[in-house]
Amino acid sequence: MVHVKNIIQQLMPEIYIHSVAVDENPSLDERRSMMGNANDEVDLVCEKLSKVPQLQRGFGAIGFSQGGLFLRALIERCPNISVLTLVTFGSPHMGVSELPLCADENDWLCKKKNEILKRQVWNVAIQKSIIPAQYFRNLAEYDKYLENLRFLADINNERDETFDTLAKERFGKLEKLVLVKFSKDTTLVPKESAWFQEVDPKEGYIVDMRQTRLYKEDLIGFRRLHKEDRVDFYTIEEDHMRFSDSFLVDIVSKYFMNGL
Repeated sequence: MVHVKNIIQQLMPEIYIHSVAVDENPSLDERRSMMGNANDEVDLVCEKLSKVPQLQRGFGAIGFSQGGLFLRALIERCPNISVLTLVTFGSPHMGVSELPLCADENDWLCKKKNEILKRQVWNVAIQKSIIPAQYFRNLAEYDKYLENLRFLADINNERDETFDTLAKERFGKLEKLVLVKFSKDTTLVPKESAWFQEVDPKEGYIVDMRQTRLYKEDLIGFRRLHKEDRVDFYTIEEDHMRFSDSFLVDIVSKYFMNGL
């Protein structure tokens, strides 16, 4: 992310840029992106950002992969910050139904590990310690998802008993939401999750976002944003997180050159 920061800094030298980190130690921060409790990490980042004076008047945010999902959770849950524009790259807004594919088709150890983890994904201990498991969403087991997940199911307001009206209001106040999808994504499965779409568990077709429960019932304010023309969609013809510097420059120029 240092490269991304440098590009933005060169484009907008006067702007304040804050990189979100859960841990000051880069290696530990990377580890905590996979191991930990997503709810606790969102609370921690909320506390940190609330103390940054340069962000008090509102700011724009860019999230990459699961970072975009966590930024959305932050917008919904953190009352002391004001995000004006949110850009997410390949983020699992509707969760993942498969674990990331193994880089090597012949890596049986990787495949076995994924197989075991997938079988245990609803386990309480797994849900409290493995980050990707906390946004695992398989529509074929939707009841288990609602019963066991305490992160994605809550920030998507899918659980009636924990429905958060304030979260919906906060997210619905965004001035602009920008969703970037990677058409050849093999890490985010399904890749359509980046656009708030899902895959029918029986037939395998892509469910248009307007046909999802999240949209039809406007669970988080996304429908309002869309109807008011505050959502933009982009597709990059590449695999997960592979984008050019020029694309990033175009996005930053279009959505952040107003002084945010």
